[in-house]
Amino acid sequence: MSQNDNRQEFLVFTLGPKRAFAITTLKVREIVTLKSLNQIPGSHPCIVGTMPLRGTTLSVVDLAAAIGMPNEECKQIVVCELQGSLYGLLVTGIDTIHYCNSSDVAAMPRALGTSSYSAGVIRREKDLVQVLDLERILAETVNLPTRQSDEFILNPDTLEQIRSQRILICDDSRFARRQLASVLEEHGIDYHSAPHGKAALEKLQEQANIGEPIQILVSDIEMPELDGYQLATTVRGEACLKETYIILHTSLNSDVCRRYTQTSGANEGLCKFDPEALLAAIARGANY
Repeated sequence: MSQNDNRQEFLVFTLGPKRAFAITTLKVREIVTLKSLNQIPGSHPCIVGTMPLRGTTLSVVDLAAAIGMPNEECKQIVVCELQGSLYGLLVTGIDTIHYCNSSDVAAMPRALGTSSYSAGVIRREKDLVQVLDLERILAETVNLPTRQSDEFILNPDTLEQIRSQRILICDDSRFARRQLASVLEEHGIDYHSAPHGKAALEKLQEQANIGEPIQILVSDIEMPELDGYQLATTVRGEACLKETYIILHTSLNSDVCRRYTQTSGANEGLCKFDPEALLAAIARGANY
């Protein structure tokens, strides 16, 4: 994604019987040809083994099997980075690099409920490409590392201050939204929720119009409809919203997170998922 507009860049690949799927290139480190894998007894059935990569050992996930599709001959592995760790995604083949605007990526229909492993759909001239929810897929297969929120005890005065705030969480991943919501609910903190940037902006404007503006926004960066970068810059440009404390919360690496935070006008950038860091950032927002 360019920082000067709302362009996004996706790696499009095929799974199973030539069906197209995608993930943002910001999470892709490289693509390697499948060679021999080391088997891991007792691992999740969708983990086909591990492979060495320049001093690192990667768990390799059969992506088709992980989302409930039939297996086909797979020849390539997409090496991705999520929450500071590298993983291998076994795919049938590589299609292309696709460039589009955030508005060209539609959110998944709510009617699908929790059955879908996709966070959005890219509209191409010839077809539709599903953008996969990597956080959910890897959480179910390789157990993404997560710090427990009960390790961090908030000062009672700070907690009461946070509870007085109007907070909006925004993420296109149902899994990531549930993570955020769980931390807040465990501490008795009320919040609003939005599945993508467009819905978040509408909620921000709605709350401002009724005289109860959102004070703290916690938003992902890569989202359909309106991404977090555009959301942050839009919020900063609207007089009734510009005082909102913005926390960008992303699974992208720390350098990318820092760059987007600085250029979008957000107050802070956090890498997923650390409940202590999240609550501490919200506390800073409450004192903003």
